[in-house]
Amino acid sequence: MEKFCQSCGMPLTTANQGTQKDGTAAQQYCHLCYQAGEWTEPTATFEQMLAKGIAGIQADSTTGRFKKWFLVKSYPMMLKKVSRWQAK
Repeated sequence: MEKFCQSCGMPLTTANQGTQKDGTAAQQYCHLCYQAGEWTEPTATFEQMLAKGIAGIQADSTTGRFKKWFLVKSYPMMLKKVSRWQAK
């Protein structure tokens, strides 16, 4: 099963992992959300992350129209499941 960033929900690979303070790879977060052991947007709200994620999906030129539609429709439910937004 594919791992996902526990902040934005993006598929997480070794190539896009964020970093801890000591420079090691963050196992749960991508480089867009987490760098040097800190959030890149520490005050971001769920709604802001949702808007940013949808904009990213829509801007992706490698994804077909139907898949984009599906991802945009399912993204809010998926984002609610990642750990950063569980307690919010």
